[in-house]
Amino acid sequence: MQMKKPARIFLGAIALFITLCVLVCLSACGKVEEPNAAQKMEAARMVQNQGEAFKQLEDSRARARSNAEVNGRAYMAENPRFSDGSKLVSHGDSTQSFECPQGDGWASLSIMKVINKDIEKSKIKCSTASLTLGCYIEDDFQKKPFASEENKCNKNLPYPLPDLASGK
Repeated sequence: MQMKKPARIFLGAIALFITLCVLVCLSACGKVEEPNAAQKMEAARMVQNQGEAFKQLEDSRARARSNAEVNGRAYMAENPRFSDGSKLVSHGDSTQSFECPQGDGWASLSIMKVINKDIEKSKIKCSTASLTLGCYIEDDFQKKPFASEENKCNKNLPYPLPDLASGK
């Protein structure tokens, strides 16, 4: 079957258009320039700085968690409702980030105790920067004025956080 002349011209025009589009796209795929020595060094510095920043953030998270656990253990020792057999589980300060390594100053912890086959769980909030503030049962914490600090970067906290275990 033979095509009519207008159809052949139309198909030819489409083929020419597609060919031109392919050529334009291929011409855009020129040679990729290799980074120069200064660009390579800057990239290496950025990777190193990211590694250092991550280590500093992890150190800050570890300090906040340790401080909260110090407060949590003191709270358990003072509180008659948490007798022998209770375990402390720290969940840390979820607000800590590269932009806010000191966090909001409060960590979530759980006090758990196995009774028969049941687990009794109490949620507490503990300060990551102050022995004086200590810990509160989560419901009591929500009634305190500093509950409004939770989940917001607290720029008033020292950075790095003090080590509450050693008093430094």
